[in-house]
Amino acid sequence: MNKTISIAIISAVVAISGCAPQGYSGKGGMTQYSITSEAYEYHYKNGFTGVDAMGWDANLQYVWSRAGAAITCGIKFDKKLVLSQMTKMYGQSDFIHELNGVDFHHLQSKKAEGFCTPSRINEIKDVMPKFEKGDFPKYF
Repeated sequence: MNKTISIAIISAVVAISGCAPQGYSGKGGMTQYSITSEAYEYHYKNGFTGVDAMGWDANLQYVWSRAGAAITCGIKFDKKLVLSQMTKMYGQSDFIHELNGVDFHHLQSKKAEGFCTPSRINEIKDVMPKFEKGDFPKYF
């Protein structure tokens, strides 16, 4: 009987631990001093929203992240033009958009191993010409 109970308890523990969420919770990772690639990739896919937008417009974070990813993935675009379009749409200055936005996202995506997947490259190639025209999506 004791063996049966022990096996049942061990089985229950294994089953429960197998159901526990693995990895990043989806909130707060972008506020950390050292942002993990897992947190960055989560927000790249799902949006830099709430506290993870760090006080910036979530749609602007989307634009910054794709421009930064274009640099990481070696996709050519007119950076100066895109920065100018960001300034027209969102205010601030080209310098702020470059430093706080595009360059920040470039560094985050650069450290994520295997970041430049074919689907990401296709998405970036699709959106960058739109950004050059000042056509920024409003997903959030």
